[in-house]
Amino acid sequence: MFLITVLVIALAVVVPTLNTYISQRQQLIALQQQVAQQEASVEQLQQDVDRWEDPTFVAAQARERLLFAMPGETQYRLTDTSGKDVPLTEQEQTAQEAAQGDWFSMMWESVEGASRLSPEDIPDPAPEEGDGEGASDAPADDPAAEPSGGASSAPAADPTSEQDTE
Repeated sequence: MFLITVLVIALAVVVPTLNTYISQRQQLIALQQQVAQQEASVEQLQQDVDRWEDPTFVAAQARERLLFAMPGETQYRLTDTSGKDVPLTEQEQTAQEAAQGDWFSMMWESVEGASRLSPEDIPDPAPEEGDGEGASDAPADDPAAEPSGGASSAPAADPTSEQDTE
């Protein structure tokens, strides 16, 4: 019985410590992998910096990206029969095609755009002919529809005011 009690107490002390140890080892491995990735990134960036310190690489990039030419050189830019500029590199052509997208995605965007209505696209409702124009729009002008017994809210014509205008 004593041996079981000691064993239970030892497990109660060792299990949380062992769990903490395993958790910390996993974190350490993950952090080591992250450090290795960042070191590889730093190494790649350092190689890029070293390339840009080479004057021939800078001159080549200036020619390719900015279309610079050395003094005395003549640059020619070719166009196809449509008159559009020819992409300088396959990389630029791939980037242009990626920007355009697939035909089906462009078609779907067109369908979605056509289904969206702006307030200007919605026509005003026209009054229906033959239904007593204005009966539903202005019920106050109809004396039979008023609960006050036919008294209209519009002012009655005053015979004296007509004589004053003549």
